[in-house]
Amino acid sequence: MWIRLLCLSTFLLTNTLSVIAQSGYFSGAFQSNANFFIRDEKIGAFNLPHYDNLKIGADAWLNLNYTNEKFGLEAGVRMDVFYNSILRVPTTPYTAVGIGNFYIKKKVKDLTITGGYIYDQIGSGIIFRSYEERPLGIDNAILGARLEYDIKEVVRLKAFAGVQKLKFSIQKPIIFGFNADGNFNIKDKVLLQPGVGILNRSMDKESIDQVVSTIETYDTLGRFVPKYNTYAATFYNTLTAGSFSWYVEGAFKTREAIKKDQIRDAKDTLINSSGNCVFTTMNYSKKGFGVTFQFKRTENFYLHTSPNPTEALFDGLLSFLPPVSRQNSLRLPALYFAQSLENRELSFGTEITYSPNRKMTFTVQGAYIRDFLLKQYNPSDTAFFGEAYIAGQFKPTKSLEFEIGFHFARYNKFIYRKEGHHDINAYTPFFELSYKINKKMSIRTEWQYQHVIKDYGQWIFGLIEFNFAPHFSIAVSDMWNFKPNPEINPNANHYYNIFAAYTHGANRFSLAFVKQVEGIVCTGGVCRLEPAFSGVKLGINSTF
Repeated sequence: MWIRLLCLSTFLLTNTLSVIAQSGYFSGAFQSNANFFIRDEKIGAFNLPHYDNLKIGADAWLNLNYTNEKFGLEAGVRMDVFYNSILRVPTTPYTAVGIGNFYIKKKVKDLTITGGYIYDQIGSGIIFRSYEERPLGIDNAILGARLEYDIKEVVRLKAFAGVQKLKFSIQKPIIFGFNADGNFNIKDKVLLQPGVGILNRSMDKESIDQVVSTIETYDTLGRFVPKYNTYAATFYNTLTAGSFSWYVEGAFKTREAIKKDQIRDAKDTLINSSGNCVFTTMNYSKKGFGVTFQFKRTENFYLHTSPNPTEALFDGLLSFLPPVSRQNSLRLPALYFAQSLENRELSFGTEITYSPNRKMTFTVQGAYIRDFLLKQYNPSDTAFFGEAYIAGQFKPTKSLEFEIGFHFARYNKFIYRKEGHHDINAYTPFFELSYKINKKMSIRTEWQYQHVIKDYGQWIFGLIEFNFAPHFSIAVSDMWNFKPNPEINPNANHYYNIFAAYTHGANRFSLAFVKQVEGIVCTGGVCRLEPAFSGVKLGINSTF
């Protein structure tokens, strides 16, 4: 009897899985990066384990996803591989292999249920954003469950709970969140999209005990009783009226233990403080013309799973504060990017674009960031960052396109990197030209000159890239510090980059010899300081 029941159950399960598999489809992706380290004392690429002993490091990710629209089902799993990897902490190689992500999602009419590792955000991410940014080693997914409910495609309700990922384990504090988004047509061409979000982070006893032990080292005046629970709320809205749109968000978090004034105090001193952040962006566009204005004010908006020290810079990060400064793709201006500050920041940004015709486009952009507590500090210490950017793009023929422009940045290196001078001025004119030889072949060249006061000195950057569609791409560049500042580096160093890529169908292979200067590396508005790099990089990307 039991054998018959077992056989019948096996038969039903096998046939059910067969039906599900036949009505759905599998997809996936593979990505791998390998680094071959070559010691180079001239540029500072030495005295680290990967240059002295390990020599080779690699990262790899293999995704497999299944989608079945008939059953409203979606599932996925990802395997992560790190061998002597410098991705998470650029100065400390890391080795581990395991399941980096898995999830299953089921849609039942208007309700969507998700379990596993979850990537999501509330509003612009000020009180909560879980995401992956591989170039910087960020993966702060929430392991837990999420419910989403749509009400007549007008209101979406969302609730989630879980713990944050930490490498192949988890962090113990528990995260609870609620989010409601609306989508209302007020009248013709007028759209209102309000939203509200609430977050609760509940600390575990081990984390609280570590905070208490830190506080007990302070004198009597500096001591306070830390709280297990922190609450954060945000209110936001997007108003769209014809060619005009306005997004505004205000967020507040309750009092908790946070790190004291990271702007001027490098010590991990804890204080008991609440926090707030206001962010807004306004856009107006019509044919040939567009203008954008941004504003942000941040005060003690330090929102992590715990204030306790972490190994990697982005471990435990719960929020994302949108940057206002320009995210440059140009190599030399990108050396001076102003990432968002959690303690105190008042920032303004404006961008204007004008296209009198299809052959010309002009862009003017500016940003200014400072401390809003002006009276407590001397003037040289209150201005954090300022920039001005102007560029013109021209397309005289179908085959020829070029851009010429200028970028200026005033960068407070002490504020953003805890070193160097307060007022670094960087002046960068640039030129870029692209020419289509025929339907398959094109060539692109890029040239930049930078004069930096009180930092590296004078740079020249040159790049020549040749593309043969759809398979080959070859590029050669040199970033030459031809007149260095003796206080930074007495050597007139070259930073070469020789790059080749081959694409065949859904597979792409790249190989590059790279020398990279120590500096800020940014992706998606998130930045970190990386040491100098010297070596060979191999990359493989495949989708199926």
